[in-house]
Amino acid sequence: MNKQPVSIHQTLSAKARKVKRMRTFCTIITSNYLPYAVTLFRSLQEHSAADSLYVLICDESEYEKSLVPAEKLHILQISQLYHFGYTDFLLNTYHTRPDALRWSMKPVLIHYLLDQGYEKVIFLDCDIFFVNDCKFLFDELDQTSVLLTPHWTTPDPQERESDFLAFFNYGAFNAGFIGATRRGIPALEWWAAACRYGIEVNHAKGLHVDQKYLDALPVFFEDVKILRHKGCNISFWNQHVCRRVLVNGEVKINGIYPVVFIHFNRNYIPELLEGHDRELFPYFNQFRKTFEKTGYTLGQFIAGLPAYSAPSKLARIKYRLRIRTRIKNWLFRLSKSL
Repeated sequence: MNKQPVSIHQTLSAKARKVKRMRTFCTIITSNYLPYAVTLFRSLQEHSAADSLYVLICDESEYEKSLVPAEKLHILQISQLYHFGYTDFLLNTYHTRPDALRWSMKPVLIHYLLDQGYEKVIFLDCDIFFVNDCKFLFDELDQTSVLLTPHWTTPDPQERESDFLAFFNYGAFNAGFIGATRRGIPALEWWAAACRYGIEVNHAKGLHVDQKYLDALPVFFEDVKILRHKGCNISFWNQHVCRRVLVNGEVKINGIYPVVFIHFNRNYIPELLEGHDRELFPYFNQFRKTFEKTGYTLGQFIAGLPAYSAPSKLARIKYRLRIRTRIKNWLFRLSKSL
């Protein structure tokens, strides 16, 4: 009797069954951003060594196979997700807009991995870097359908009006981190359908790419949980609410929470190199050194990176004033790119 060929779905299911706790991380890139995904993976290996990372490549270009470690980093081509969920609809809609396609595929990829047998899946943007133990994140998914991380922008309009308004214009939650279990599949399907409706910056409609839709999940679906550990998803947008405090030589957020992972957004890195958010600079050095082990430098991806310089007292004052409009300016540039 002839043996039937093994499909990619069967192969992935077999891999999933072998994972002791049935959990995994995932990210989405275009092929040229593989160094970011490998850097993310290496930080995960240091702080959550038992867990794997799936990388969905959303273009048809060849990727550098030599960069991919032999185990626990699994590459998926978007062609492998054809006919699954909303993939075909999203490809037809966003095939000429690479950013929009990547953003819209987040709920599809998470759903896909859950469908392959994983019980808990966490999506991460590829520019995230872990600096402390993160295994507790999967524990947060116990009795939970979807896990979200707030932006933690300033809640007081009198203190920083632009940060306050950002909460309402750009979303309460950051779409660079989303966790889900099988109980969250209806929410993921809704999010994918919403992304098919539109990936755009249109505040008159209440839209901000894939991210603003997340605000609706705790309303429309049961057991959606907000991750309240303020050491997660640290970046420039939350430095006023998530204050960096040195406690016995260790950076703790608000003097309480250890830093777990940092979102090294391409607009955040120049600020660090200019000497701002200095408490986190040692972590940035870890990120940069790990990144350069791929054979690439950050300057090949972010144009005009400055050399590091410690700021003067006057420069620090100017920076505190300037950061009030940082989120607004960053998202304005994002809207122009769409």
